Amino acid sequence: MICFKYTRTDGAEYLSHLDLMRHIMRTLRRAGIELEKSEGYHAHPRLFLNSPPPLGIPSVAEYGTAATAFGGDFMSLFNEFSPSGIKCLAAKYSQNNPNYANSITSCRYEAEGIDRFDPNLILGLEHIGITDLRGRLVDIRPRICAIEWQGSVLTFTLGAGENNLRADLFCTYLADKFGGRAERILKTDSFGEGVF
Repeated sequence: MICFKYTRTDGAEYLSHLDLMRHIMRTLRRAGIELEKSEGYHAHPRLFLNSPPPLGIPSVAEYGTAATAFGGDFMSLFNEFSPSGIKCLAAKYSQNNPNYANSITSCRYEAEGIDRFDPNLILGLEHIGITDLRGRLVDIRPRICAIEWQGSVLTFTLGAGENNLRADLFCTYLADKFGGRAERILKTDSFGEGVF
């Protein structure tokens, strides 16, 4: 198996998860990297991706695993045949599938445009209730791992997987509370067991 880190930028952030998988499978096919097939009547290529960020949020920290016997320079071939915005940043061989969809527990983001505030005003709270996209009231405080300013850029780490908090919802909450508007949100890193 080959584990790889890739980008989802320059318009690729607007691809649905299924379309992204199709683009990556076509890239591998054009590069001559043959994927193993699943067993069963309706066999499909064994390509595994992490849980995607919300549509429209670019990322330079997406992960995938390709079940293949390919032994060449995966990263160079992938980048030669991949569309703009989907580029391999690193690749490594692995005996087992790290299952990035379950093993990634938090993600770091950057945002610009939110008015400056003291991060302790958020981190010091015990509960933060917001209404999610399904209309449910949820406490997001346990899903906020870190917040800090780096110049005019707000950097924050949020829970992922079962403890997921959408970066766009969090930025909307911050803008409503402190002012401004998140003009650019970028996923910069992912954390969890087996992430390289």
